Amino acid sequence: MRRGLIVMASLGLGVVASGPSMPVEHTIERPFSEGGIVTLNLSSGDYTVGAGASDRVRVQWRAEDADHEKDMAKIKVLSDVFERVATIRTKGPTSRARFTIEVPARSDVHVRVHAGDIRIEGIEGNKDVRMTAGDLYIDVQPDSLRHVHASVSIGDLKARSLGIAKDGFKNSFDWFGDGQYTLDARLLVGDVHLR
Repeated sequence: MRRGLIVMASLGLGVVASGPSMPVEHTIERPFSEGGIVTLNLSSGDYTVGAGASDRVRVQWRAEDADHEKDMAKIKVLSDVFERVATIRTKGPTSRARFTIEVPARSDVHVRVHAGDIRIEGIEGNKDVRMTAGDLYIDVQPDSLRHVHASVSIGDLKARSLGIAKDGFKNSFDWFGDGQYTLDARLLVGDVHLR
C-alpha cells in the first residue's frame, strides 16, 4: 500500500510539473507625486486602474493565458512624466493581456480607450473617461463629488450609489453634490457602472 502511495504521489507531481506555466508579469514604473494628472491613452484591452504608492506610477501586465505569452514581448508601454503630468500609452496586441495601472490615490485621471473592460478603483480625484465600446466600472464616493456626468448611447447606465439606473438607448444623467471632484464618463456601446 505504501509503495502505491509513493507511485501515485510521483505521478501527481509529474502532472503539476508538466502543467501550463504561470504567465510572466511585466512591469514598468516611474516616479510621480500625488496630486497630479495621469493621462492614459490605451489600446483595446482589459485594464484595472487603482491606487498604488503615493510616489510613483506603475504598469503591470501579463498574458490572459500561457498561449499568448509570446505576444507580451510585442506590447509597448510608453510612459512620460513632466512635472505634475504623467502620460501612459499602450500599443501592440494588448487585447491578449490584463493590465494593472497603479497611480497615487490622489490623482486626476483621464482615460481614452477604444474598446475593452476598464475598472477604476480607489482613486480620489477628477476623472474623465471616454470609451467607444466595452464595460466601464468606476468606484464612486458621493460625498467627494461635485458633479457627475455619465452617458452611454447603447447600453445600461447604473449608478446605484447615486440612486440612478437606466437601460436602452441614449442614456445620460447629471448629478450634483457638495464634494470637490468631477466625474465625466462617456461610452458609445456597452455598460457603465458607477459603484
